[in-house]
Amino acid sequence: MILSDKDIIKLINENKLVIEPFNREYLGPSSYDVTLSDEFIIYDDEIYDLSKELKYKKIKIKRSILVCPINYTLNKEKIEYFKEKYNVDYVVKGGILGSTNEYIELPKEITSFYQGRSSLGRVFLTSHQTAGFIDAGFKGKITLEIVAHDKPVILYSGMRIGQLIFFKLNTPAEIGYCEKKGSKYAYQKTVMPSLIHNDFKGF
Repeated sequence: MILSDKDIIKLINENKLVIEPFNREYLGPSSYDVTLSDEFIIYDDEIYDLSKELKYKKIKIKRSILVCPINYTLNKEKIEYFKEKYNVDYVVKGGILGSTNEYIELPKEITSFYQGRSSLGRVFLTSHQTAGFIDAGFKGKITLEIVAHDKPVILYSGMRIGQLIFFKLNTPAEIGYCEKKGSKYAYQKTVMPSLIHNDFKGF
């Protein structure tokens, strides 16, 4: 069962569902809009060797970041041109990781899906790839996998980037996500890189 706005408000008022910060204006008929934080991760590795810890750098923007498609021709001169013309803090190419400002806590009977906003889909920008599912009992901020597919796109800190859709399980989970041993992203409060290398321990 998908939760309505009434269901979401009821769970928040009963302290069973946490969305912090919460803005009543971001509540839709059956979803809640979440906003983009000011922190991002860019990977440095030549290839993704998933058995090893990936190298990355974390950046923080004051206002905006320009994301270019992977096949976009980008050099030092172009970067400086974009920064000067569009007053952006960073210019990046390819996929980047971002995060929501919102910290959520799901009870063991509620799961959620993250979905990018349709307005951003209409400019061919995706903010999640295959990782839109949020397990029951999850507590933390949502990491976003951001890719521009057509032209460079300027994103702004604090803008509405996507929405959460909540579902009620038929029965509560026996063990919530953050209670499960080995949950990689429990209680994350900032953008996090892939920790898939942990799966290879003991191989």
